[in-house]
Parts: sequence; C-alpha cells; structure tokens
Amino acid sequence: MFTLVLLSTSARAEVHPVDDIRLAAEQFLIQELGVTDTEKDVSIEIGQLDKRLRLVPCTDGLEARFPPGGRRDGNTAVHIQCAGPVTWQLYVPATVERYAEVLVANRTLPRQHTLSAGDLRFQRIETSRHAGSYHEEKNALIGQQTRRSIRPGQIIGTQHVSPREIISRGQRVTILAENGSIAIRMQGEALENGTLGERIRVKNASSGRVVEGEIQASGHIRVAL
Repeated sequence: MFTLVLLSTSARAEVHPVDDIRLAAEQFLIQELGVTDTEKDVSIEIGQLDKRLRLVPCTDGLEARFPPGGRRDGNTAVHIQCAGPVTWQLYVPATVERYAEVLVANRTLPRQHTLSAGDLRFQRIETSRHAGSYHEEKNALIGQQTRRSIRPGQIIGTQHVSPREIISRGQRVTILAENGSIAIRMQGEALENGTLGERIRVKNASSGRVVEGEIQASGHIRVAL
C-alpha cells in the first residue's frame, strides 16, 4: 500500500486545521492517481469535514493512504493519520470521477450486423460509474459482428460483439494440407460456422474424411498432413 507523508504547516497551531487535512487527502489522490495539471478526464472532489474537530497539531507529518479494500474511483475515502507526537486518525470522504470518449451505436444495429465506421460515434461518459465494458478505439470494433440488436446511443461493450464469421456450415471450401515443403490442395465442405483463426471440422469432398483445421481466410482452411 502506497503511503505519502505530507509535512504539516501548522506545528504552532493549537488545533490542526481541517483544511490542512483535506489538502493532504487531495494531494495524496492526485499523486496516487497520476493526475496532471492539464488532466481533463479525472475529477477529484474532497468531502467536507466538521469544522468543530479539535485535533492536536501534527508536527511529524500526515500520512495518507487508501483504506484496506478502498475504492480508487467513485465514492471513496482517504485514511489520514498523524505520525506524531500524538497520534490520531480519521477518514476523509472523496469522490473520484473518470471520464472517457467511448464508442456508442450511431443508429439501430441489427443482430449479426458487421460493424463499419459509420455505425459508430464517440460519446463522453463517466467511466467510474459505468459497470460494463467499453471501447475507445474504432479499429477494435470495425469488422466485428453484433451478437444482438443495439439501440442508438448504447455503449458497445465486449458482450455485444464477436469476430465476424467468414465461413458457414455447408460452404464449399479449399482445404490446404501442409507438412514442411509438401502442400496439397483439395476441395471440402465446412461442417461448422467459423471466424478467422478458429478451428472447425471440415469434410474432404473426395474421401469423405472429416478433419479439423484452422480458418486462414474466407473459404480457406489449413490442416496438418
């Protein structure tokens, strides 16, 4: 667990200033989360503390850390502890919001639709409150196939798409059998649907033998001799 020691400027005060404690929590979150001065995608808000707190001045510095099991996003808290000479501790409430430009459906997308660039648009969301998956790069989705209907504006997660099937059951295919420098091509029939790189069963049209091979391209399956 990361611990940041912050030296107090209130050594001569009768009580430790509440604002000093809030600042320690904020500085800890900024450093722990790697937030820069120009950061636009992370927002940190430190909760208020009771101004009536009467804490002994902390001359040996404030230690800040996340509580055990504490969250780094959303509603969280920072554990602040005085290193001495008199020890005290408390939890400072905080809210950390993260934002990102994620891909959503630009229109209604039917099931088994192959995605193109025009099907997608970016939308800024608070990812710290989004429980599901999402994508930030169009290339990760273009060419994928929808598993279900997707409504306009819906965030497209990994559960919504799958690699596009390029071979269908019953399709006539070319079987390439290789072993070192020996390569034999023959015709066959795909017995299963499949995507690029997937292994499926295929039947040799001449011998009727069923073998398993890897889909190399649309209509092409490679098997071992």
